[in-house]
Amino acid sequence: MTDFGANSRQRSGLGTWLGMGNHAYKLLVAIGSLVTTLVLTLGKLTVGILSGSLALVADAMQGLIDIIVTGITVIVVSLSDRGADPAWTCGREKLEAFAALAEAVLLGIIAVFIWHLAGMKLVEGTPPMQLEAWYLGAAAVAACADFIRHLVVKRAARATGSMALEANAAHFLTDSLGTVLVTLGLIGAWYGLPVADTIAAIGVAALLSYTSFMVGRRALAMLLDRADPNLSVAVLDSLTSIAEIKSIRTLRIRRLPDHHVIDLAAEVEVSSLAALARLQDDVHHAVSAIVGKAELCAALRPVTLTRDQA
Repeated sequence: MTDFGANSRQRSGLGTWLGMGNHAYKLLVAIGSLVTTLVLTLGKLTVGILSGSLALVADAMQGLIDIIVTGITVIVVSLSDRGADPAWTCGREKLEAFAALAEAVLLGIIAVFIWHLAGMKLVEGTPPMQLEAWYLGAAAVAACADFIRHLVVKRAARATGSMALEANAAHFLTDSLGTVLVTLGLIGAWYGLPVADTIAAIGVAALLSYTSFMVGRRALAMLLDRADPNLSVAVLDSLTSIAEIKSIRTLRIRRLPDHHVIDLAAEVEVSSLAALARLQDDVHHAVSAIVGKAELCAALRPVTLTRDQA
């Protein structure tokens, strides 16, 4: 009987060290990220309201999006790594691309809102803020926590090939850099330059806009099966350089979160079935040398085959 989900529990990276598969490892990181997001967002929002800092409130608003996004990530990670089955014969990996795209859209929306608020502050003027020294300390601690969270999630994303976690890691790096800008804005306001807080908010909006664009572009590329043209040409050149391959009828390259899927239909010239099997191995090695981890679906049609081997 075909095991559609044979690869759904493979171990890699820190998940191996912890004695758990990719699914459990990704889910553990996603849940930990959600809990951390709740704590950090509540802290930023409290300090922002107490101090009247637009930049810190904007950062906390971004944190509210973080809560939604990390919640979606937990759900998607719990589903996407179940592997293929009779209903999902191609697997569920692209659910992670949908999660990354949703994250990009939400980040874009909040960026536009912050741009609007910052513009209004610049036009109407920035009122004085009530600051205390511990506000600066709280912002600095939040920046460090965001950066540590980025490192943890990024490591998990690399180990498991999770696009949803990769998008979270990019987002959390933006959080950390944004909180640094917020801290600088608070320091400027501390020294009598309240407009520094508004400038910091503009910096946060710019970081959000950039992250939204980069994450959204990569997610859309996966959902639409867009491949890097340079990669496609390199694979084609590598295959045509193999002497036994006489013509290539079909070459499709699809990007999944942790590997590429290569569909190949070609006419080959071989002298035996053993040579045909060796050629398929050579094709797989040639493709993997270019794209990395690859799943090869090859239909190699012999045009010359000895009669005793046919």
